[in-house]
Amino acid sequence: MKVLLETSIKRYLDRVEALLLEQEVLNNLMLGLLERGKETLGVFSEGIRLGIVEENGEPIYAFMQTPPNKWILASVKDIDENVIPAIVQFLYRHKYPVPGVIGQHEQANQFVSLWKDVSRKNANLHMKQLIYQLDEVKVSLSSDGKLIPALEKHLPIVRDWLHQFGEQANVSITKPQADSMARTYIQNQSLYLWEVEQEIVSMANNSRKTKNGATINAVFTPDKHKRKGYATNVVAALSQKLLDDGYKFCSLYTDLSNPTSNSIYRKIGFDEVGESVEFYFE
Repeated sequence: MKVLLETSIKRYLDRVEALLLEQEVLNNLMLGLLERGKETLGVFSEGIRLGIVEENGEPIYAFMQTPPNKWILASVKDIDENVIPAIVQFLYRHKYPVPGVIGQHEQANQFVSLWKDVSRKNANLHMKQLIYQLDEVKVSLSSDGKLIPALEKHLPIVRDWLHQFGEQANVSITKPQADSMARTYIQNQSLYLWEVEQEIVSMANNSRKTKNGATINAVFTPDKHKRKGYATNVVAALSQKLLDDGYKFCSLYTDLSNPTSNSIYRKIGFDEVGESVEFYFE
C-alpha cells in the first residue's frame, strides 16, 4: 500500500473521479471542490493537497485538503482497514498540518484516535451532520413569493445574513469573510433569495456542483421571518431550478442536532443518504 500526493487537479481527477463517483452524493464536498479548482485557476489561495492511496498501482482511496481547512476523507465502499492508518502515518511523517478532519463517522473517528496517538493533540467534536439527497421536489411553492437571484444591490443584506448564519450554525464567519463570501456568491450568480411583497425574507446558495448533482448551503431566514415557511420555499424553489437546469439530484448537509431544519428538508423531498462528522485538533 502506497500513499502519495498528486500536484495536478486534472491528473488527480483522472485517477480518482470514478472512485468518488461511486458514492457521488457522499463525496459531493470533495468533488465540488475539485470541480471548482479545475474551473478557476488560483481559487484556493493557499494551494490544495490531493491525496491518493494505491494498492498495486491502482487508487483505492482518496483524501484532500484546501489549507488551512481540515482534511477531507472520501466515502469509499469496502475500505481496506489499513487505509486510514497509512494516511495518518504519511501525514505525520511528512509533517503536514492537520487542523482537523471531516468524513464518515467510522473513518473520521479512526483517524482522530490514531492522530491523537502520534501527535499527542486532543480533538474536539465540531459537528455531526446528515447528508441528504433530493431527486424530486415534493411540496408546492407559495404563490405569495418568488425566487430571485441575488444582485449587487442585495450585498448589504446578504453580507449581514451570512454573518448571522455563521453564528447560528456554529461556523466561524467573520464580518470581512461574510463580505467576501457575499461578493463571490453574487458575482458567481449562485445565491438566490425568496422575495415576498418586495421584501427579501430568506436565502439559499448553490455552493458546489458535481457531475450529476448540485449542493445547497447557506440557507438562512432572519428571526423576524421564521416560522412562515420561507426557508421551505427558498430551498424548494432553488432545488426545482437546479433540477430544471439539468442536474439529476440536489444534496445538502444538516446539523444532526437541529430537528427543525431536518424536518423542513425531509418535507421538501430530501432523503437521508449518509452522515458526516467534523473534528478539530487543539
